[in-house]
Amino acid sequence: MSILRWKTAGKVHNNDRKEQQAGGSRNFLRVLVDPSKPTVDIVVVHGLNPVDKQSHAEATWTSGDKLWLRDFLPKRAPNARILLFGYNSNVAFQTATAGVREQAENLLNRLKEARTTEPNRPLMFICHSLGGLIVKRALVHSNNDETYESIQESTFGIAFFSTPHRGGNHAGIGSVVAKIARSVLGNPSNTFMDALRDGSSFLDIITDDFRQLIEDFQFLSFYETQPLGRLGVVVDKDSATLGLPGTREKQIALDANHRNICKFDNEEDPRYQQVADNIVKMINDAGSSQGQPVRTGRRAGGNFSSTNGTLNSTLQAGNGNQSSTIGTTNKTHQFGDGNLSYQDGNGNSTIQVRSGPMVERTYIEWLLSKMSMH
Repeated sequence: MSILRWKTAGKVHNNDRKEQQAGGSRNFLRVLVDPSKPTVDIVVVHGLNPVDKQSHAEATWTSGDKLWLRDFLPKRAPNARILLFGYNSNVAFQTATAGVREQAENLLNRLKEARTTEPNRPLMFICHSLGGLIVKRALVHSNNDETYESIQESTFGIAFFSTPHRGGNHAGIGSVVAKIARSVLGNPSNTFMDALRDGSSFLDIITDDFRQLIEDFQFLSFYETQPLGRLGVVVDKDSATLGLPGTREKQIALDANHRNICKFDNEEDPRYQQVADNIVKMINDAGSSQGQPVRTGRRAGGNFSSTNGTLNSTLQAGNGNQSSTIGTTNKTHQFGDGNLSYQDGNGNSTIQVRSGPMVERTYIEWLLSKMSMH
């Protein structure tokens, strides 16, 4: 497998064009920017390809001849290595479940190879539209597969541009994805649209599985505010945001439509400046947290619980459990050693009890007495 190099910042890197020569493959991981001493990796993932062009991976982020990730952002983030992931997105989403899973694993495989010398370097993803679903699926997979564990554990942030996380305006996520297909492909085939509708349940599964990981990352959710012709706003705010507190997710409206939300032709564009300011801040925040205690990832025998809502109760027994709670008046009980509890909201409580025979008996007696009161 090859990692393609690109000419950037006046430097000519080693060019490996085997994949391009072998039938013009759309599947690659190409280094756009390669500083001498990188401190962070940024991986960029596109969405649907409007006319099945080989250059779509670049065109998604390009206005005129300016690819802002290559031509502008390095000035603001000089130590960021930026990699462009290309894949046959139309095939991926036409085959729904299988296609998304395959491309997510393809991304992980290529990224692991690209990070062989620095597997724990801080990592960030930038995604447009349905590309965000590929990234979410990849992170869920890496959380469950020790082969790619370092990718999930190294990821500190994700910037989504008009990625549909759920339905919007009383429409299910399948309908939102179908609307994206119409906005990008114009008049997609009935087969393509049927595949999107049939695969909508899998998209819901991606959302549910990813919810278990939301406490691991920081998010930038850029959403469109301008209509795209007769289709109107393709992915509205409700669909394009995760609904997390401001401490975990910044929800940012851009004066753009679904197609041009991540295209900027000059550095003075106020939209670009806002995007770059937030990306650079996320990178700096990740750098300042290095050396501090961080999450430990999966632990042997550990359980993971994700709670969202009100008046929920979680009980975990064993070692290395993790609990994520968002909402109000939730309760978490953890018994054992090395447990972690994340909470965001008001009136939540966590009880953690260390292991030991006397402590265990006392704790169980107390818990049973509490349960008998309800």
